[in-house]
Amino acid sequence: MSGKALRLYEAHGLLRAERTPAGWRVYGPDQIARLHQVIALKSFGFPLSRIAELLSGGLPDLASFLELHEQVLHQEAKRVDRALRLLSAARAKLAEHGGLSSDDLMNLTKETAMTEKRNDDLAAAYEAAAAKHLSPADQATLAANGYGGMDKPDADWNALGEEAARLMKTGDPRSPEAMDLARRWMNKVFEATGGDPALTRKMRTVAREIHEQPGFTIGATSSNEMMDFVSQAYGAAIAAGIMPKPDDAA
Repeated sequence: MSGKALRLYEAHGLLRAERTPAGWRVYGPDQIARLHQVIALKSFGFPLSRIAELLSGGLPDLASFLELHEQVLHQEAKRVDRALRLLSAARAKLAEHGGLSSDDLMNLTKETAMTEKRNDDLAAAYEAAAAKHLSPADQATLAANGYGGMDKPDADWNALGEEAARLMKTGDPRSPEAMDLARRWMNKVFEATGGDPALTRKMRTVAREIHEQPGFTIGATSSNEMMDFVSQAYGAAIAAGIMPKPDDAA
């Protein structure tokens, strides 16, 4: 660990060294333990400002962090798998035809680069919106409940989004199919928020803000229009008795 990094951590309030009479920094067992916490959280991708908040509020359950880190690695594994499949197809075409056209090479590079850039942009957008609207305790609750964030792939949410897109074409949020979708959609939201109305509202605010980010609509399976449709269907489901009315309806 370089002295520059240690001074940076001190500047962010992450670490406080003891001083000798001569003014030299000394790190005892408590400071070393703290340093290990900082390094671990940094390896999970948290910025220093977020690490400071997490440490000042008490570390959430370690299992939650490990689960979040596992989800990040799964996402990266899927990206790498897609890149490998694209390269394998290019190699097969090269072997069969003895070469690749400039269009083939451009498309391969473009598709790989666009996927990487969109993932990076979405991750940055979610981190910014989450930092703005969710407290460290909120994010710990979401992580403990298995929610990794809008920038993480989720097959269930993708399926719900595709179903919602299909039902939106009918334009009737009061249809039995739309109300059943709203029931499953909101149950998944409540699963992440633990049914906390305040956290549910915050999650909705985060989602709406991310939907407005430039470039998000490329390949996206959700939108603010979709959320409005589900909200209407959810209201209809409550009115029909399909879902109980919460203390503070989402």
